[in-house]
Amino acid sequence: MTAPSNRPTRRRAREDGNAVVEVAILAPLFIMFLAGLPIAMRLAHGAAVVDQAAADAARQASIARTASQARAAATGSALTSLRDRGLHCTPRVRLDLSGFTRPLGQDATVAAQVTCTIRLGDLALPGLPAARTVTKTHRSALDPYRGR
Repeated sequence: MTAPSNRPTRRRAREDGNAVVEVAILAPLFIMFLAGLPIAMRLAHGAAVVDQAAADAARQASIARTASQARAAATGSALTSLRDRGLHCTPRVRLDLSGFTRPLGQDATVAAQVTCTIRLGDLALPGLPAARTVTKTHRSALDPYRGR
């Protein structure tokens, strides 16, 4: 039996320095992934909040008795929903209240579209737009036997 040698084998000598090359290739990719994570999270959160605001606005509009009450209730609901969930933007709320013109007893819906611009400029990444606009729409059924 021979004593183990302290010399590196030929195979080991060829692999020296591979770890440095791997790190040099993978480190920038990992850093870009970590830098993009807050952006993706902010956009996903913003889209979810705008979606919820549109759903709230449509629901509030659908339970109102008149189109003017629906407009006020839907707009107020969307603003409150966005503010309560921490999304600071100036939303645009568009409503389709044509369902209020249908006679009582017929199926009708109202639609609420909420558009909000999500700011990304404070993340300060090169090549990144300063903001992204998110638009979500929801419909809600009007009660066919609502009183006016």
